[in-house]
Amino acid sequence: MKHLNLLFLLLILNSGTAFTQSINHNQVLNDLIFSKKWFEVENYYQQHKDSIDDITTRWYLARIRSVFNHPVEALGAYEQIIDKTPNINLEIVLPPLIQFCVNFQEYAKGEEFCKKLITLLESNSIIESKDKQQSHIKELTQTIETFKQLSKIYPKPTIIKNEVKSAEGIKLIPNESNNGIFFNAMWNGVQLKTYFDSGVGAGAFIWNREIAEKIGVKLNTSDTIMNNGTLHCLIGMIDSLELGEFRIKNIPAFVNIESINHTDSSQVICDSISHSMFDIMLGIPIIRQLGVIKFDFVNNLMSFSQSSPSVNKCNLYISESLKVLFLNMKICNTNLLTLFDTGGTGLGLLINTDFYEKNKEYISIDEQAKQSPVNIGSCDESNLIQRYEYSCPQIDVKINDQAITMINDCSVSKDKENDFKFGATGGGYLACIIHNKDKKSS
Repeated sequence: MKHLNLLFLLLILNSGTAFTQSINHNQVLNDLIFSKKWFEVENYYQQHKDSIDDITTRWYLARIRSVFNHPVEALGAYEQIIDKTPNINLEIVLPPLIQFCVNFQEYAKGEEFCKKLITLLESNSIIESKDKQQSHIKELTQTIETFKQLSKIYPKPTIIKNEVKSAEGIKLIPNESNNGIFFNAMWNGVQLKTYFDSGVGAGAFIWNREIAEKIGVKLNTSDTIMNNGTLHCLIGMIDSLELGEFRIKNIPAFVNIESINHTDSSQVICDSISHSMFDIMLGIPIIRQLGVIKFDFVNNLMSFSQSSPSVNKCNLYISESLKVLFLNMKICNTNLLTLFDTGGTGLGLLINTDFYEKNKEYISIDEQAKQSPVNIGSCDESNLIQRYEYSCPQIDVKINDQAITMINDCSVSKDKENDFKFGATGGGYLACIIHNKDKKSS
């Protein structure tokens, strides 16, 4: 019987080994990349990189370095994909490649990539049907023209780094009533109280036109843009921005020219806040150019790094298509992916239904759901939605090594219909209320 048991054990071990060897790590990694589960992508690659082939590695580097804000590495990976990958699947590669070049304003490189791909298509070195070849050539030709237009309308800013100041970081200004990311910066040589709002899609946004005139924004008075059909702005250019260790030249800016409707309470409140609490907003397009963004909420500092952090310290990324921040945090050692809205006020932490159902043993909520208004988009009563939520009186969260106790700043959606629609799937939404909370390192 002992020999039979030993034989059975050997059979089990051998079958387990065979199963392990049969795992296609390239396919698993590609599936994770397709799902855009970026923290899982990074973890999986680090665990199995010795089993990942060169083609998949280049694809991984192009995508992961883009979202974690290493544009130089991502650019090099895309270049290698084009130069060294046989039979490129353009339907998979082209959309993120074009998105990357637009996001990082790499218009010249985008043109170069498109021309290389057209040459490959014309020489039949990419296996495609004749119809697909012509369709791709037409798409690439149109994309080249788009890059040329974008380079004129939104030229890439010039960034100069002062190595002497690189270790200082940017001191954040505490603000108890608003809880946003505020700091002082020099715009065209004038110090302005600056508000970093991850929801701003422009390099800079100025609500009060008097501020634009004060710092000498060069406005193109022939161009008017509209945000969701409700907000009229002029496109302008700011010559320089001094932000910590960086000097940035040629920042595209939107300047509000909308008249306030005083019968709309939301617009009146927004107008009051925008005139009294800050001078100018800094948007994602500039932040994206500076490197890996790091917040130290214990010492109230914001800094940027060009080096790749270790996987367990990398907890913040910029969405490719939405152009917003996502933050990985923990509740009772369970990962919670949240949309991190640095410009969000009054909302706190919103937990989606899926996450709550999986982790409700750790999350205490009130018995009765209450109705709560949420503003989405621009300042307008039409953008106010009502959602039902349970209040979560107290919850402990952890962001890297910083533990934070949130009191009366957390809510849980009543059901899927009331999930905050801009939140991360299965996770939630976090407004920037942690800046002024009591924090401790652990």
